[in-house]
Amino acid sequence: MDSDTSASIAFAQRSAFHRLPVEILACILNFRFPEAGDIPRYQSDVAEIYRLRMVSKSWKELVEDTPTLWTHISTAYRTVVVQDCLRWSKNHLLRIRVFPAFVASAEALIERLQLLQPHSHRWKTLYYSQAGPDVEIIHIRNFLESPAPMLQSVHVNLGAFPLGVEVNLAGGKAEGLKHLTLQEGLLPWSSNLLHGLETLTISLRGTVPAGEILNIFATNPALRYFELLCEGAEGQDNPTTIATQSLDTVATSLKDVIIHVTHPHIITRILSQVSFPTCNAVEFSADFTTLDGNLHTLDEALVQFMTRIRETLCLGGRTTLLVSSDSEFEWSSPLKYEGFEFSFGFSGTDLGQLIEWIRHLSATLEAPLDLEISLTTPDRYALEDLGEWSEVTKLRIPWMADPDAVDEALSVQDFLGDVVVDPIGGLSWNLPNLRELDVYSAEYNLSSILGMLNKRYLPDAYVKEMEGVGVPIHIPSQIDLRVKGTTEAKDVMIMEALRRHWGVKSVDDGVDGR
Repeated sequence: MDSDTSASIAFAQRSAFHRLPVEILACILNFRFPEAGDIPRYQSDVAEIYRLRMVSKSWKELVEDTPTLWTHISTAYRTVVVQDCLRWSKNHLLRIRVFPAFVASAEALIERLQLLQPHSHRWKTLYYSQAGPDVEIIHIRNFLESPAPMLQSVHVNLGAFPLGVEVNLAGGKAEGLKHLTLQEGLLPWSSNLLHGLETLTISLRGTVPAGEILNIFATNPALRYFELLCEGAEGQDNPTTIATQSLDTVATSLKDVIIHVTHPHIITRILSQVSFPTCNAVEFSADFTTLDGNLHTLDEALVQFMTRIRETLCLGGRTTLLVSSDSEFEWSSPLKYEGFEFSFGFSGTDLGQLIEWIRHLSATLEAPLDLEISLTTPDRYALEDLGEWSEVTKLRIPWMADPDAVDEALSVQDFLGDVVVDPIGGLSWNLPNLRELDVYSAEYNLSSILGMLNKRYLPDAYVKEMEGVGVPIHIPSQIDLRVKGTTEAKDVMIMEALRRHWGVKSVDDGVDGR
């Protein structure tokens, strides 16, 4: 017994806690260690339960006679603990978590799998992670194929099995299975486990059997959540045949669709052949390099969502465009909007093509476009592409990027302070309709922000004088600033100058809430 355990037991024995009525203690234990839910029971939790057994005889009897304290079992536990859990859980359903990486040897892992296997008829949830000591495939296969008719949720990594090897998960007889996550492999498409699901997540590498995936929506009418994650995936279907195919499957219950793949035609194949009339959220991403960055291949996939996207643009307010690099972007609906949500990720294209596509979509829908740009890299070309966007009303810099890590770096202060000269239209500035600037997390130098404001917002007298000689000057609207404030004397002085600047509507420095 270690010193911490001895000390905690001694404290409990000296205190009044060990004289608590067992009925009250039982309530406390059930609250502290809930049986329901997906929260795992860690080794530290089990160690605490064991310590409670040692406080007194009545506590020991209560702990051992409370089956719900022992229904969470992990292969990370010592073998003797696994045995105790199986014994004291009695006939209650079990939540099994297999983490080979937390087991010291292949022999120990095999021993614990063999202890759990005879109780597969009691498995309620199964989480199987692949990484760990080398174990012969036969042991893993025997374990995963154990008949488990009571399973309701399975998360399994099949990466240990060679390509082409089919695994008859749970003996194919988990008729009550509602939640399934498959990593690094698929089940036979004839498996009974692919029927009657409510949530399904598939994560794999290689070829995507798009046709078979489409069948999932037909065989799972109660499916509420679908997620497909495929790295380097290229669908088996010919993308040129997509345009001739129509919606022929209706996913009547689906609320969330998430598709992250390499080839965009997989997205088009699924979203153009399956109707999602009750869908509340669509999220996808793809690499458009093979299509020369042409984003209009998505137009057909989004046809069924157009009305809902229009409602989001009209009612949700400002959408967000995340610019991660010169070829990685994400356009998403407002975070706090309770209506239809979307998140579209793009790589292998450029910002100019994305701007054209978003503008085209907005014009087609006859919907207003109000954008927040979240810029993680001060790339000159990205900023120049954004410069004339009248739809941008907010610019956010989530962190201060290292200029040395960018080929063509350009400070945001210089970008916003630069004059745009039009021989006919006169003088203006980048992002002419910008109303909010948030550089709080990036901790920009306050002096440089003040300098930018002095360049961007010229005094009224000067503007009138220039207009008198025929040079129109288009001063941007006042701006709301969010900057990182400090209590240093020089920063306090500059902060006051920012608040009183004629180009500033309000300042949030995170210090005093003003």
